[in-house]
Amino acid sequence: MAGQKVRVLYDFDGDTATGELIVSVDEVLTVTRTDVGEGWWEGITQSGIKGLFPEAYVEVISEPVAPPMPTVPIQTPSAPYQPPPSNDYYDAEDFDDDWDDDTGSSYSGGDPQASTMQRRDTGSSIHRTGTVRKSMNRFSVFVKSGGEAYVLGTAEESLQVPPEETVRVITRSGEGAASIVWEPSSAPFTCSVTEPEKKSKFKGMKSFISYNVVPTNTMRPVSRRFKHFDWLYNRLVDKYTLIAIPPLPDKQITGRFGEDFVEKRREKLEKWVGRLCQHPVLSKSPVVNHFLTCADSEKEWKAGKRKAENDKFTGGAFFRAVECPPTKLSLYAIDSHIDNFGKFVRSMEDSVKNIVDRGTTHCEKCIGSYKTEYKKIGGTFTALSQSFAVDDITENSQALTKAVEHTGKTYDDIGEMFAEQPRQDFLPLIDGLKEYSGMLSQYPEILQIHKGTIGKVKECIKLKEDEKMEVRIVDTVSSRADTITAVSFAEMNHFHQLRVADFKVMMQSFLQEQIAFHQRVS
Repeated sequence: MAGQKVRVLYDFDGDTATGELIVSVDEVLTVTRTDVGEGWWEGITQSGIKGLFPEAYVEVISEPVAPPMPTVPIQTPSAPYQPPPSNDYYDAEDFDDDWDDDTGSSYSGGDPQASTMQRRDTGSSIHRTGTVRKSMNRFSVFVKSGGEAYVLGTAEESLQVPPEETVRVITRSGEGAASIVWEPSSAPFTCSVTEPEKKSKFKGMKSFISYNVVPTNTMRPVSRRFKHFDWLYNRLVDKYTLIAIPPLPDKQITGRFGEDFVEKRREKLEKWVGRLCQHPVLSKSPVVNHFLTCADSEKEWKAGKRKAENDKFTGGAFFRAVECPPTKLSLYAIDSHIDNFGKFVRSMEDSVKNIVDRGTTHCEKCIGSYKTEYKKIGGTFTALSQSFAVDDITENSQALTKAVEHTGKTYDDIGEMFAEQPRQDFLPLIDGLKEYSGMLSQYPEILQIHKGTIGKVKECIKLKEDEKMEVRIVDTVSSRADTITAVSFAEMNHFHQLRVADFKVMMQSFLQEQIAFHQRVS
């Protein structure tokens, strides 16, 4: 592999202090080593900078130009772990502190407008988005937050897992990876986001929108601003490295108090909270419970906020709270399933993007050229009827004039129908696809974490075969890797479950509206 050229598929904002590269989509790298371990490769950029990058973030574009280098002892890039910033902009002592809801946050946006992890552009003006924060790579956080220590069994073991932190993976009827799922919630609930209201502080100098968040399991509304949703998102991303946290709606600097924008954001926030309620793990998470139930009390909010930000079961330590049966799958079967899911994600990403691109173009034509063309046709028939009306002296002639006039009006109405139709079919479909685009963009990093874990297992097995590692240690590594595999598979299966249910509803609604539209036209 040494000397092979690879193309970058996703932006990677690496930590240069630990030897990682910062690379962008479509950049070409020259591979120098593939035996670094943990799913990392070493390479050189076109500007001559040498460093590490995740294998899953690149694709091979040429044959190797040099024979592989001899295997050398694996050394994982590491540095003393420094906990991620505790979101200092949240650290003001007031419940309703002073930073703006749409500025100052580290979140880069969940809708496909601004991206921190974009796929290669294929000529369209529509871009997909990542749902992770700037300067935060899920894979790097996993490694630095104790993920490797957990796998190797060197993590701190003295902490007891409280009941509210325990997460269970179960095996349902069937065989293989598809049978590994999250334990269903014993008390499922939903949540609504209602009554957006513009408020202000500092005698009107600071304005914001507040929302009532009402979970159905308590029916007690709590007031939340966008910054509180953003805080929750950041805590969930830090805590659950192998769970695809749903994307938040985009931030907006101007026009954020407009009625249409506020209502659209309310709808998206309600859908976002709904995704958390649907998830068997996130719906029971203590931090989600704090967000949904903490009353508008500064003291209570601060206490729960500090507890969440000092969570001992975050990142790699989260897996210590997972209870699961052995997967009973070979490394080959696990690798095969992960690779297939990766192919599925890339294929679905491309398909979703194509529909969004084509649908957006169709909507523009409906509002523009289609409407204009039908109105022009209608105008010609209307003009003809007006010509007939100049000398309508017989009853038959008057009837013909009215019929031609009606034809013109019908074409005019069809033009208006084309202009209004996207609101009923394509725009709701595109909104749903954009949400899925944001969710899909998280999976390369999730799969990279799993690939690094399996790489560590293979490394230990080889050391055992060379009599350089005890069987007991290898068994420990394999058992802990099994937990990470179970979590990965459970999350993949949850995504498929959501996908089937959501796309069934989206496609039924879209096709019903399309059928009704063409029936009206005919």
